Amino acid sequence: MGFDSVGSLLADIANLIVEGLRILGLADKRHWGQDEYELQRAMERVLNDAKKDFQELSPMLKSQSHYEHDRTFASIEELRKMSGKFYMHIQNIREWSRSGGPVDAVWVRDTKSLQRELHRAQCRAAQRVFNSAKETSQRCLGAFIVHRKQRAWVAARRAGASDYDCQRRQIDEVNECHTIGGFERFGDLDMAFICDFCDGHLIWDDVERVPTTRSGAESLGEPASAGPGSLLPTSTPLQETYGATLGEWQATGITRSGQQAKQVIYPPVAIASHISPMQGDWLARLMCPLCEDAKEPQDIDDEEEIWQSENRFDDLAALQEHLEWEHAPLALPTTLPVTLPSKDKCVVM
Repeated sequence: MGFDSVGSLLADIANLIVEGLRILGLADKRHWGQDEYELQRAMERVLNDAKKDFQELSPMLKSQSHYEHDRTFASIEELRKMSGKFYMHIQNIREWSRSGGPVDAVWVRDTKSLQRELHRAQCRAAQRVFNSAKETSQRCLGAFIVHRKQRAWVAARRAGASDYDCQRRQIDEVNECHTIGGFERFGDLDMAFICDFCDGHLIWDDVERVPTTRSGAESLGEPASAGPGSLLPTSTPLQETYGATLGEWQATGITRSGQQAKQVIYPPVAIASHISPMQGDWLARLMCPLCEDAKEPQDIDDEEEIWQSENRFDDLAALQEHLEWEHAPLALPTTLPVTLPSKDKCVVM
Protein backbone atom coordinates (compact mmCIF):
# COMPACT_ATOMS: atom_id res chain seq x y z
CA MET A 1 0.00 0.00 0.00
CA GLY A 2 2.80 2.41 0.94
CA PHE A 3 4.56 1.82 -2.39
CA ASP A 4 1.54 2.48 -4.59
CA SER A 5 2.11 4.42 -7.79
CA VAL A 6 -0.12 5.58 -10.61
CA GLY A 7 0.94 2.58 -12.69
CA SER A 8 0.42 0.00 -9.95
CA LEU A 9 -3.02 1.31 -9.04
CA LEU A 10 -4.11 1.42 -12.68
CA ALA A 11 -2.90 -2.18 -13.00
CA ASP A 12 -4.99 -3.15 -9.95
CA ILE A 13 -8.07 -1.54 -11.49
CA ALA A 14 -7.43 -3.28 -14.82
CA ASN A 15 -7.14 -6.65 -13.03
CA LEU A 16 -10.47 -6.03 -11.30
CA ILE A 17 -12.14 -5.25 -14.63
CA VAL A 18 -10.62 -8.39 -16.18
CA GLU A 19 -11.93 -10.42 -13.24
CA GLY A 20 -15.41 -9.02 -13.81
CA LEU A 21 -15.26 -9.91 -17.49
CA ARG A 22 -14.04 -13.42 -16.61
CA ILE A 23 -17.02 -13.93 -14.29
CA LEU A 24 -19.42 -12.72 -16.97
CA GLY A 25 -17.71 -14.87 -19.59
CA LEU A 26 -18.13 -18.04 -17.51
CA ALA A 27 -21.74 -17.35 -16.57
CA ASP A 28 -24.59 -19.40 -18.01
CA LYS A 29 -25.93 -17.26 -20.87
CA ARG A 30 -29.02 -19.34 -21.65
CA HIS A 31 -31.24 -16.98 -19.65
CA TRP A 32 -29.40 -13.77 -20.35
CA GLY A 33 -31.35 -10.72 -21.37
CA GLN A 34 -30.44 -7.33 -22.73
CA ASP A 35 -29.10 -6.04 -19.39
CA GLU A 36 -26.56 -8.85 -19.04
CA TYR A 37 -25.14 -8.37 -22.53
CA GLU A 38 -25.10 -4.60 -22.11
CA LEU A 39 -23.21 -4.95 -18.81
CA GLN A 40 -20.61 -7.15 -20.50
CA ARG A 41 -20.16 -4.65 -23.35
CA ALA A 42 -19.91 -1.77 -20.86
CA MET A 43 -17.17 -3.58 -18.93
CA GLU A 44 -15.26 -4.19 -22.16
CA ARG A 45 -15.48 -0.48 -23.03
CA VAL A 46 -14.12 0.48 -19.61
CA LEU A 47 -11.08 -1.76 -20.09
CA ASN A 48 -10.43 -0.63 -23.66
CA ASP A 49 -10.78 3.06 -22.82
CA ALA A 50 -8.51 2.76 -19.78
CA LYS A 51 -5.81 1.14 -21.93
CA LYS A 52 -6.26 3.77 -24.63
CA ASP A 53 -5.96 6.63 -22.13
CA PHE A 54 -2.78 5.20 -20.63
CA GLN A 55 -1.19 4.62 -24.03
CA GLU A 56 -2.07 8.11 -25.32
CA LEU A 57 -1.25 10.12 -22.20
CA SER A 58 2.16 8.59 -21.46
CA PRO A 59 3.95 9.89 -24.61
CA MET A 60 2.81 13.45 -23.87
CA LEU A 61 4.77 13.36 -20.62
CA LYS A 62 8.07 12.65 -22.42
CA SER A 63 8.46 9.28 -20.72
CA GLN A 64 6.05 6.55 -19.73
CA SER A 65 8.03 6.02 -16.53
CA HIS A 66 7.23 9.55 -15.33
CA TYR A 67 3.54 8.76 -15.45
CA GLU A 68 3.70 5.11 -14.43
CA HIS A 69 5.91 5.67 -11.36
CA ASP A 70 4.38 8.97 -10.24
CA ARG A 71 3.43 9.02 -6.55
CA THR A 72 1.83 12.42 -6.25
CA PHE A 73 -0.36 12.28 -3.14
CA ALA A 74 -3.52 13.61 -4.83
CA SER A 75 -3.22 11.13 -7.72
CA ILE A 76 -2.59 8.17 -5.40
CA GLU A 77 -5.54 9.03 -3.18
CA GLU A 78 -7.88 9.48 -6.13
CA LEU A 79 -6.86 6.21 -7.78
CA ARG A 80 -7.12 4.32 -4.49
CA LYS A 81 -10.72 5.49 -4.19
CA MET A 82 -11.33 4.44 -7.78
CA SER A 83 -9.86 1.01 -7.04
CA GLY A 84 -12.21 0.66 -4.07
CA LYS A 85 -15.23 1.57 -6.21
CA PHE A 86 -14.27 -1.00 -8.85
CA TYR A 87 -13.72 -3.63 -6.15
CA MET A 88 -17.26 -3.13 -4.82
CA HIS A 89 -18.64 -3.16 -8.36
CA ILE A 90 -16.95 -6.46 -9.18
CA GLN A 91 -18.00 -7.88 -5.82
CA ASN A 92 -21.64 -7.28 -6.80
CA ILE A 93 -21.07 -9.20 -10.05
CA ARG A 94 -19.35 -12.02 -8.14
CA GLU A 95 -22.26 -12.39 -5.73
CA TRP A 96 -24.72 -12.30 -8.65
CA SER A 97 -22.84 -15.17 -10.33
CA ARG A 98 -23.35 -17.27 -7.20
CA SER A 99 -27.03 -16.52 -6.66
CA GLY A 100 -28.16 -16.34 -10.31
CA GLY A 101 -31.13 -14.46 -11.70
CA PRO A 102 -31.09 -11.23 -13.74
CA VAL A 103 -28.47 -8.57 -13.10
CA ASP A 104 -29.43 -5.27 -11.56
CA ALA A 105 -30.08 -2.89 -14.46
CA VAL A 106 -28.46 -0.08 -12.43
CA TRP A 107 -25.08 -1.82 -12.78
CA VAL A 108 -24.89 -0.82 -16.45
CA ARG A 109 -25.30 2.83 -15.51
CA ASP A 110 -22.79 2.42 -12.67
CA THR A 111 -20.26 0.90 -15.09
CA LYS A 112 -20.59 3.84 -17.46
CA SER A 113 -20.20 6.26 -14.54
CA LEU A 114 -17.05 4.44 -13.38
CA GLN A 115 -15.69 4.60 -16.93
CA ARG A 116 -16.09 8.37 -16.92
CA GLU A 117 -14.58 8.74 -13.44
CA LEU A 118 -11.56 6.59 -14.35
CA HIS A 119 -10.96 8.62 -17.51
CA ARG A 120 -10.97 11.88 -15.55
CA ALA A 121 -8.76 10.39 -12.82
CA GLN A 122 -6.16 9.40 -15.44
CA CYS A 123 -6.34 12.84 -17.03
CA ARG A 124 -5.85 14.60 -13.71
CA ALA A 125 -2.94 12.32 -12.80
CA ALA A 126 -1.28 13.13 -16.13
CA GLN A 127 -1.95 16.85 -15.58
CA ARG A 128 -0.12 16.75 -12.23
CA VAL A 129 2.92 15.13 -13.86
CA PHE A 130 2.74 17.70 -16.66
CA ASN A 131 2.63 20.56 -14.14
CA SER A 132 5.52 19.22 -12.10
CA ALA A 133 7.75 19.32 -15.19
CA LYS A 134 7.06 23.04 -15.73
CA GLU A 135 8.42 25.85 -13.58
CA THR A 136 5.88 28.47 -14.69
CA SER A 137 2.15 28.36 -15.25
CA GLN A 138 1.22 27.65 -18.84
CA ARG A 139 -1.36 25.73 -20.81
CA CYS A 140 -3.19 22.90 -19.17
CA LEU A 141 -2.27 19.52 -20.69
CA GLY A 142 -5.74 19.32 -22.23
CA ALA A 143 -5.24 22.75 -23.79
CA PHE A 144 -1.87 21.62 -25.14
CA ILE A 145 -3.52 18.65 -26.89
CA VAL A 146 -6.05 20.91 -28.66
CA HIS A 147 -3.34 23.48 -29.39
CA ARG A 148 -1.52 20.93 -31.54
CA LYS A 149 -4.61 20.50 -33.71
CA GLN A 150 -5.04 24.24 -33.95
CA ARG A 151 -1.45 24.75 -35.11
CA ALA A 152 -1.95 22.07 -37.75
CA TRP A 153 -5.03 23.94 -39.01
CA VAL A 154 -3.16 27.25 -39.30
CA ALA A 155 -0.25 25.50 -41.02
CA ALA A 156 -2.65 23.94 -43.51
CA ARG A 157 -4.11 27.33 -44.39
CA ARG A 158 -0.70 28.79 -44.98
CA ALA A 159 0.20 25.80 -47.12
CA GLY A 160 -2.78 26.49 -49.37
CA ALA A 161 -5.29 23.90 -48.15
CA SER A 162 -8.68 23.92 -49.83
CA ASP A 163 -11.84 25.15 -48.14
CA TYR A 164 -13.05 21.58 -47.80
CA ASP A 165 -9.80 20.44 -46.14
CA CYS A 166 -9.98 23.36 -43.71
CA GLN A 167 -13.56 22.43 -42.85
CA ARG A 168 -12.45 18.88 -42.11
CA ARG A 169 -9.67 20.20 -39.90
CA GLN A 170 -12.14 22.35 -37.99
CA ILE A 171 -14.23 19.24 -37.34
CA ASP A 172 -11.09 17.52 -36.04
CA GLU A 173 -10.45 20.48 -33.72
CA VAL A 174 -13.94 20.34 -32.28
CA ASN A 175 -13.78 16.55 -31.87
CA GLU A 176 -10.46 16.94 -30.05
CA CYS A 177 -12.16 19.31 -27.60
CA HIS A 178 -14.68 16.60 -26.75
CA THR A 179 -11.86 14.16 -25.94
CA ILE A 180 -10.43 16.43 -23.23
CA GLY A 181 -13.69 17.64 -21.69
CA GLY A 182 -17.33 18.40 -22.34
CA PHE A 183 -19.85 21.20 -22.87
CA GLU A 184 -22.74 21.68 -20.46
CA ARG A 185 -25.54 24.18 -19.95
CA PHE A 186 -24.46 26.59 -17.20
CA GLY A 187 -27.44 28.29 -15.64
CA ASP A 188 -30.30 29.42 -17.87
CA LEU A 189 -28.34 31.31 -20.52
CA ASP A 190 -24.67 30.33 -20.53
CA MET A 191 -22.68 27.37 -21.84
CA ALA A 192 -19.63 25.94 -20.07
CA PHE A 193 -16.74 23.76 -21.13
CA ILE A 194 -15.30 21.65 -18.29
CA CYS A 195 -11.79 20.30 -18.79
CA ASP A 196 -11.14 16.71 -17.67
CA PHE A 197 -7.49 17.49 -16.96
CA CYS A 198 -7.70 20.56 -14.70
CA ASP A 199 -11.44 20.81 -13.89
CA GLY A 200 -11.30 24.38 -15.19
CA HIS A 201 -14.52 25.95 -16.52
CA LEU A 202 -14.76 28.19 -19.58
CA ILE A 203 -18.02 30.15 -19.77
CA TRP A 204 -19.65 31.50 -22.95
CA ASP A 205 -22.23 34.06 -21.81
CA ASP A 206 -25.77 33.97 -23.23
CA VAL A 207 -25.45 31.52 -26.13
CA GLU A 208 -27.96 29.00 -27.44
CA ARG A 209 -25.10 26.64 -28.24
CA VAL A 210 -21.38 26.96 -28.80
CA PRO A 211 -20.50 27.45 -32.48
CA THR A 212 -18.44 24.78 -34.19
CA THR A 213 -17.06 26.80 -37.12
CA ARG A 214 -15.06 29.97 -37.42
CA SER A 215 -16.75 33.09 -38.74
CA GLY A 216 -16.82 33.05 -42.52
CA ALA A 217 -16.53 29.28 -42.74
CA GLU A 218 -20.17 28.30 -42.12
CA SER A 219 -21.03 27.98 -45.80
CA LEU A 220 -18.29 25.67 -46.97
CA GLY A 221 -19.50 23.11 -49.45
CA GLU A 222 -17.96 20.43 -51.60
CA PRO A 223 -14.20 20.02 -52.00
CA ALA A 224 -12.74 22.78 -54.11
CA SER A 225 -9.35 24.36 -54.50
CA ALA A 226 -8.92 27.75 -52.89
CA GLY A 227 -9.41 30.39 -55.53
CA PRO A 228 -10.26 34.09 -55.84
CA GLY A 229 -13.65 33.57 -54.19
CA SER A 230 -12.43 31.21 -51.49
CA LEU A 231 -13.84 31.72 -48.01
CA LEU A 232 -10.59 30.44 -46.52
CA PRO A 233 -7.87 32.02 -48.66
CA THR A 234 -4.45 30.56 -49.12
CA SER A 235 -1.39 32.16 -47.64
CA THR A 236 -0.77 35.76 -48.67
CA PRO A 237 1.91 38.27 -47.61
CA LEU A 238 -0.68 40.04 -45.46
CA GLN A 239 -1.75 36.78 -43.84
CA GLU A 240 1.87 35.80 -43.22
CA THR A 241 2.42 39.17 -41.53
CA TYR A 242 -0.64 39.17 -39.28
CA GLY A 243 -0.95 35.43 -38.71
CA ALA A 244 -4.29 34.53 -37.13
CA THR A 245 -5.50 38.12 -36.70
CA LEU A 246 -7.70 37.99 -39.80
CA GLY A 247 -10.70 36.69 -37.89
CA GLU A 248 -9.53 33.16 -37.16
CA TRP A 249 -10.32 33.52 -33.45
CA GLN A 250 -13.93 34.55 -34.07
CA ALA A 251 -17.11 32.51 -34.34
CA THR A 252 -20.74 33.52 -34.69
CA GLY A 253 -23.09 32.39 -31.94
CA ILE A 254 -26.80 32.95 -31.28
CA THR A 255 -27.96 34.48 -28.01
CA ARG A 256 -30.31 32.35 -25.95
CA SER A 257 -32.11 35.38 -24.55
CA GLY A 258 -32.93 37.14 -27.82
CA GLN A 259 -31.95 34.81 -30.69
CA GLN A 260 -29.56 37.45 -32.02
CA ALA A 261 -26.20 36.83 -33.70
CA LYS A 262 -23.14 37.66 -31.62
CA GLN A 263 -19.39 37.26 -32.06
CA VAL A 264 -17.68 34.96 -29.58
CA ILE A 265 -14.30 33.30 -29.29
CA TYR A 266 -14.16 30.13 -31.40
CA PRO A 267 -14.27 27.31 -28.80
CA PRO A 268 -11.11 25.40 -29.87
CA VAL A 269 -9.14 28.68 -29.74
CA ALA A 270 -10.33 29.33 -26.18
CA ILE A 271 -9.92 25.72 -25.04
CA ALA A 272 -6.41 25.54 -26.55
CA SER A 273 -5.47 28.69 -24.61
CA HIS A 274 -6.75 27.90 -21.12
CA ILE A 275 -4.65 27.63 -17.99
CA SER A 276 -5.45 25.58 -14.89
CA PRO A 277 -7.51 27.44 -12.26
CA MET A 278 -5.83 28.90 -9.23
CA GLN A 279 -5.83 26.71 -6.10
CA GLY A 280 -9.38 26.52 -4.78
CA ASP A 281 -10.90 28.19 -7.84
CA TRP A 282 -13.00 26.60 -10.59
CA LEU A 283 -12.80 29.15 -13.41
CA ALA A 284 -9.99 28.52 -15.89
CA ARG A 285 -7.69 31.39 -16.73
CA LEU A 286 -6.64 32.06 -20.30
CA MET A 287 -3.73 33.32 -22.33
CA CYS A 288 -3.87 35.20 -25.62
CA PRO A 289 -2.46 32.88 -28.31
CA LEU A 290 -1.51 35.88 -30.47
CA CYS A 291 0.50 37.57 -27.71
CA GLU A 292 2.20 34.36 -26.59
CA ASP A 293 5.59 35.26 -28.00
CA ALA A 294 5.22 39.05 -28.01
CA LYS A 295 8.02 41.05 -26.44
CA GLU A 296 8.61 44.75 -26.62
CA PRO A 297 10.96 47.27 -24.96
CA GLN A 298 9.77 48.86 -21.75
CA ASP A 299 10.89 52.23 -23.07
CA ILE A 300 11.98 53.41 -26.53
CA ASP A 301 15.34 54.64 -25.20
CA ASP A 302 15.88 51.62 -22.97
CA GLU A 303 16.77 48.71 -25.23
CA GLU A 304 18.22 46.49 -22.50
CA GLU A 305 15.15 46.02 -20.34
CA ILE A 306 12.49 43.93 -22.05
CA TRP A 307 8.90 44.13 -20.93
CA GLN A 308 6.98 40.87 -21.22
CA SER A 309 3.20 41.09 -21.14
CA GLU A 310 1.75 38.92 -18.39
CA ASN A 311 -0.72 37.52 -20.93
CA ARG A 312 -3.16 36.21 -18.34
CA PHE A 313 -6.91 36.76 -18.46
CA ASP A 314 -9.41 35.83 -15.77
CA ASP A 315 -12.21 34.68 -18.07
CA LEU A 316 -13.42 34.51 -21.67
CA ALA A 317 -15.00 37.96 -21.53
CA ALA A 318 -11.66 39.54 -20.59
CA LEU A 319 -9.81 37.65 -23.33
CA GLN A 320 -12.41 38.60 -25.96
CA GLU A 321 -12.17 42.25 -24.99
CA HIS A 322 -8.40 42.05 -25.43
CA LEU A 323 -8.72 40.30 -28.80
CA GLU A 324 -11.21 42.86 -30.07
CA TRP A 325 -8.94 45.74 -29.09
CA GLU A 326 -5.55 44.30 -29.95
CA HIS A 327 -6.25 41.71 -32.65
CA ALA A 328 -9.44 42.86 -34.36
CA PRO A 329 -9.89 41.50 -37.91
CA LEU A 330 -8.77 44.02 -40.47
CA ALA A 331 -11.41 45.51 -42.76
CA LEU A 332 -9.87 44.75 -46.11
CA PRO A 333 -11.21 46.02 -49.47
CA THR A 334 -12.60 43.33 -51.70
CA THR A 335 -10.81 44.77 -54.74
CA LEU A 336 -7.75 46.94 -55.17
CA PRO A 337 -7.27 49.68 -57.79
CA VAL A 338 -5.31 48.53 -60.79
CA THR A 339 -3.56 51.88 -61.24
CA LEU A 340 -2.87 54.77 -58.94
CA PRO A 341 -4.52 58.14 -59.62
CA SER A 342 -2.31 60.67 -61.33
CA LYS A 343 -0.58 63.29 -59.20
CA ASP A 344 -2.32 66.20 -60.91
CA LYS A 345 -5.69 64.91 -59.70
CA CYS A 346 -4.62 64.71 -56.07
CA VAL A 347 -6.72 67.03 -53.88
CA VAL A 348 -5.51 68.15 -50.45
CA MET A 349 -8.43 68.75 -48.12
